[in-house]
Amino acid sequence: MKKKSIYLLFLLSILTVGCENVLDKDKLDGISPDEVWNSEALADAYMNNIYAKVMPGWPDGSGSECDEAASDSLNMPDLLRGTATIDLKDIWPYDQIRNVNKLLEEIEGGTCSDNFKKRLKAQALFFRGWMYFNMVKSYGGVPLMLKTLSAADYEEAFIPRNKTSECIEQIIKDLDNAASLIGDEKWDDKNTGRIDKGAILAFKGRVLLFWASPLFNPQSDKKRWENAYDANKEALEYLTVQGKGLYPTFGDIWTVDGNCEIIMSRRYSAPDAKFAQHGIRPILYSKDMWGTDHPTLNLVNAFPMKDGSEYNSQRDSYAQLYKERDDRFYATIAYNGAEPYLKDMKDLNTRMWTYKLSNGRYADSPSSGDGMTSRAGFYRVKGLDPDITQSTVYDADVDWIEIRFAEVLMNMGEAANRIGKSDVALDVLKQIRKRANITPGVDNNYGIKATSEDEIAEAYFNERFVEFAFEGKRLDDLRRLRKFDYLRKLERRKGLILNLLQGKQAPTGMDNPDDFIDSFDPQVVNVDVETIKVKDSYYFYAIPKKHLDQNSKLEQNVGWNNGAFDPLE
Repeated sequence: MKKKSIYLLFLLSILTVGCENVLDKDKLDGISPDEVWNSEALADAYMNNIYAKVMPGWPDGSGSECDEAASDSLNMPDLLRGTATIDLKDIWPYDQIRNVNKLLEEIEGGTCSDNFKKRLKAQALFFRGWMYFNMVKSYGGVPLMLKTLSAADYEEAFIPRNKTSECIEQIIKDLDNAASLIGDEKWDDKNTGRIDKGAILAFKGRVLLFWASPLFNPQSDKKRWENAYDANKEALEYLTVQGKGLYPTFGDIWTVDGNCEIIMSRRYSAPDAKFAQHGIRPILYSKDMWGTDHPTLNLVNAFPMKDGSEYNSQRDSYAQLYKERDDRFYATIAYNGAEPYLKDMKDLNTRMWTYKLSNGRYADSPSSGDGMTSRAGFYRVKGLDPDITQSTVYDADVDWIEIRFAEVLMNMGEAANRIGKSDVALDVLKQIRKRANITPGVDNNYGIKATSEDEIAEAYFNERFVEFAFEGKRLDDLRRLRKFDYLRKLERRKGLILNLLQGKQAPTGMDNPDDFIDSFDPQVVNVDVETIKVKDSYYFYAIPKKHLDQNSKLEQNVGWNNGAFDPLE
């Protein structure tokens, strides 16, 4: 069944309003504000525009900012090089916050039904909390603008930054109000993808986990961890009653429409709502662009074995690194000899081959003159549209899942560990690994050896790396947990070249890679030409210069250009 996208509803709601004779005008810009808030169709269209502008989409390319993926060029990102400027991250959505504030102020005076008003306000409050959190997790406290300002209020727009604690308090207030307003009523099919109570509660759990984590809580205030645990537990209990849970087959989460793991997602549907996937496809099967999100050997090595043990390159030859890994490995990583995972490959009846021939050419190179097409030696599988081809790379419509049940479960487990509930924390890890088809073992621990609080915390850090690979969460985790020292110890990210040995036959088509294990000489390579020198001052980004220039009362963060604002207050 073809899915519908709520981002089409902005257009659809405008078109269908005609039956109310509201838009029977020569010029649509002649609609008065009163008409918007007196028409459910127009008010809904206003809300849909906020969805279109604020709802996140696929974070392709974000892996190169950490240890997840090789950079798409030899130039390491400024964040990792330690050469970032104050304009590194520009997250400043006050234009859309103003639109949300306007809706919250105006809808009450309209003639729409009370139930419609409540649900619309709930969505608006969620998105206001969403936008403020995206700023707060990046910069710390920011100016709280909770009302619209007219031209006469120009001076009021110049306000200082609120404390981070005040911002978190407001975000939680907005989310609590949203949850109370939205109710338990499910959206009908045409509104699939709208924010519901489950998404609100799950996002609140994410916010409070951040607030409890070392980024904002270096002294490990236990009360914050308790609040994070309670919020995520409440979300889990609610979501479970609503039929949500871990989807049995990890690799199908992104292709089975409406499955039970999806909590919050951006809907896509070609041809009206689509996006390009040319950057993340191998060059043989792409056009106009390639080279994004090539998995590093660091990520590849992190996936457990089928029995739950750690992959050991000293014990297991890199030529057969694909053997006996957990299910998430095959749903995330394309390696030398991987099963066809694109329609083009299936049509050509060929596996993904990435080895290097004795003449210097790579198997995945379209011509002998090309260098290493994936500098890390691997490609990404997760989230690729299985139906598009090289000629239709701009027509992808795989939904982006921003929050899934596994995240809420792991958020609760991580918080549980920090408040003495190690049994709960370990049980969560077992559930995650069981879904990945890792065998329980004689001790029923699924390969988990952690017992102490710090060991369990490290186990969560490692498990999230593989569970949420290429879902835009790795850099957030590294910042949230203050793990930049981990990046610096890596020095350089790694890749793997499989050199075909002289005189050995090269595999092609659907040859079995097991028959060619002895045909290759694995070579670990650096995918960076520079050393990772990310600075601790980057845990909080700087307010970009243009925003400082526009508001003389804004203070810069400590650690940036003699800034005095403390994000920890």
